[in-house]
Order: sequence, then C-alpha cells, then structure tokens
Amino acid sequence: MNPFCFVITSFGRKPDLKDLKDKHASGKLDPAQEIDFDQIFDKLIKPAIIAAGMEPLIENAESSFGIIHKSMYEKIILAEFCIADLSNFNPNAYYELGMRYATKPYTTIPIIASTHFPLPFDVGPNRTLTYSVDANFQLCDLDNDLKKLTNALISAKQNRNTDSPLYDLVNGISFNNSVAHEKTDIFREKVRYDDAIKEELAYARRAAASSGVPEKEARIEAISKVIEKHKPLENLESGVVIDMMISFRNIEAFPQMLSFIKSMPRYLFETVMVQEQYAFVLNRIGTKSNPVDAVKIAKAEAALQKVEEMGKASSETYGIWGRIYKDKSDEALKSNDIPTAKVHLENACEYYRKGFEFDPRDAYPGVNYVTCLELLGKTEEAARLVPAVEYAVLSKMKRKKPDYWDYATLMELAVIENRFGTAEMYFNRAKPLAVESWMFDTTIKNVGLILNYRKERGKSIHDLDTLLKKCFG
Repeated sequence: MNPFCFVITSFGRKPDLKDLKDKHASGKLDPAQEIDFDQIFDKLIKPAIIAAGMEPLIENAESSFGIIHKSMYEKIILAEFCIADLSNFNPNAYYELGMRYATKPYTTIPIIASTHFPLPFDVGPNRTLTYSVDANFQLCDLDNDLKKLTNALISAKQNRNTDSPLYDLVNGISFNNSVAHEKTDIFREKVRYDDAIKEELAYARRAAASSGVPEKEARIEAISKVIEKHKPLENLESGVVIDMMISFRNIEAFPQMLSFIKSMPRYLFETVMVQEQYAFVLNRIGTKSNPVDAVKIAKAEAALQKVEEMGKASSETYGIWGRIYKDKSDEALKSNDIPTAKVHLENACEYYRKGFEFDPRDAYPGVNYVTCLELLGKTEEAARLVPAVEYAVLSKMKRKKPDYWDYATLMELAVIENRFGTAEMYFNRAKPLAVESWMFDTTIKNVGLILNYRKERGKSIHDLDTLLKKCFG
C-alpha cells in the first residue's frame, strides 16, 4: 500500500489577496483576480503525489462551515508525508504547517506560487518549493513544476532529512519522550476527546452478564454497539479510535481487536503505536490457537521487523517481540522439549534486553529481561539488574497512580531475590487493583515458571511454593 500525503491547502476559487492589495495601493477599484485552488490540486499537487508513489489525503474544512475539526489536525500529525500550499497567505495554512513542524521532524514540503513572494521571514525560502503562475494565476510551467514536486516527494521518502525548523533547533518535543510502553494508554487516557463516547466505552467495558450471555460476550457486544453507533471511523478523533481498540484488549477480546485494527483508517493503522498493537494481538491469537497458528505469529514478527527497519523500534517494540519468543518457549515446554524451550528463552531474553536498554524507564521489558535471566539460571546477572528495574517501577509510580502491574512487577522482582515476605506484601497491594481476572493468571504464570525452572535446576522451591498457595490458593 502507498503511504499517505496530506495536503494543506485552500479549496475552490478565492480572491487573490496579493492582487487585491496591489490594486488598493494603486487606487484601482477593479475586483481582484481569483485563484482556482482546485485546479492547482488537480493538475499539479495530486499528480505529483501519485507519481511519487503516494496517496493524496485532504480534508475540506470548509464543508463544515469553516470549523476545523480535530480529525484534520490528526491527519496533519499522523500522515507520513505532507504538502502545504502557502499561496494567498491563508492563515489556516500557516497555522497547520506550524502544527506539522511541531510534531514531525521530516517529510513536509511547503509550496507557493511564484507571484506570492516574499515569504514571511520564519518560512525560509530554502524549505519552500515554488510553482510558476502567469499574470492570470494559471499554471504556466506545469511539466517542470510537476517534475520538481514529484522529485521533492521522492527525496523526502528516500532520505528523511530533517526539514522542520523546530527539530533543527530544539530536537523536537514532548510526547515522543514518553515511555513507549505507556504511550498507547497515555494516548487513550490523556488526549482530550469526546467525553460522551469515552463514557459509553467505559460502561461497555463493564457490561454485566445477562441471561444466557456470559460477561465477556456481553462486553464484546456492548463495545461493538458503541463502535457501530459512531462509524465511520475516519470521522472520529484518534483518541476515540484508540480507546475502542484498547477496550477490546482490556477484556482479552483478541479476535475482535484484530478485526477492529484492520478496519482503522490507514493513516492511523500505519502508526508505530497501532502496528505494535497489531503485532501484539496477532501473537496472542496465534499462540492461543489450537494448534498454534504459526502464520499469525510470523505476521506479528514481520510487523515488528518493519518497525525496526524503519528506525522506529522502541522499548515497546522489543517488549512485544520478547513476548513472542517467551510464548514460543512456553509452547515448547508443554511438549517437554526443554532444549528448544531454552533456545526460545535466550531469544526472548535478547529482545527484552534491547527493550530495557533502549529505555531503562520502561519496567515491562526490564522485569521480563530479569525473569528470563532467572529462568536460564543466570541468577547473578539477574540480581544485578533487579535494583534498576525496581527503580523504574517506583519512578513510574511517582509519575502516575500505581496500578496492578506496578505492584505485580515489584512482587516478581522480590520473588527473584527470594524476599518472599515482601513479595506477599506487594501481592496484597496489587490484588484490589486487578480489574480483570486474567491479570492474576499472568502473574501466576510468571511466578510458576520461576518455580518450575528452579525445580528443574534442583533448587529449593518450598518457600516459593508456599507463597503461590498463600496468594493464589
């Protein structure tokens, strides 16, 4: 599929403000000539985008009585490429270009008509491509300008050179500095969006069982009804769409989550955030299938490989990748194939290591890295890393309200260090924060693996076995 190129532009026929200003300055009362922006888009911009192997994406805000919706802002931010036509000094176009520059370091191409110089000081001519128009504002060197714009887009695709003055000067800002493992939830929880839909989804995730309908099925049905009510997805804000996706994830409705991700608008589907969740759910479905669906698991790895090849891999990418190999190890254990299980565990350990080294603030790959080292019998190395992972968890708990996973992680670290009394204390703190029963299953599984691998190595498991029975019965 071709990547999207969002176009910031005016629409329809507009008075040429420069011509109007010149006429007023000379005392002429003639009406200003008009600029046909649709013609410029149809003859120059759209063909250049297609010739560069991209797909044009526009949103005509004027069809909504001049109100610029957040959905357009999201396309400006999320589309991989962007052209901004600054002709006629449209303030909206400059505002939207500024938004693009603030959130994307590269792949933005401003263009302007040759009659509309000089540019404002802050929009450097070295960043702006000029297209030629005659005295009647008709494209007068179309072949040459089409070639120039096409080449500029191809160059942007191949080189990804920084073109945002903000990133040139201050190396970007904010959201990209968030811990990768937290980004999806931050996007859902912190980005302001339609409160009514947010509330509908919150109720849907907590739908109770009814006569003949189990609780999980009732929740799937409730979430699906909210989605159907508010379609099409491309008209919704991205925060809403992410919330819908995570609502399925929260109740482990993985087939529905996968179908929903596939139905997302491409400008959102192709973001790293969603691609990581796509890999996550493919692996979960593939692993839970009977027999295991190796094709889906391979597709999950391919999605992560693509993210890495694009240079956009993060601690979350590697954390999900590690989980794929940890699941492969568990599957080999079920067949009592210990050598294969350990090979997969070594691979899982390597990906978790990459994730934790990429961002030591992210406790998720960190605790899994430590646990894999413990399972492999590399106990001294695991012990050296426990304080670093523990610090990451405690730091997160200062930034955000503690949740089940914070205390469950601290419990797991205490188990690895044989601090069983402390582990029990953390479990008691985690227990009331478990909003879904499957959360306990994850913790039982991890601690159970530690017990089984210690038993296989001939280590004492009495205290750990006692802890498991005390906590989980």
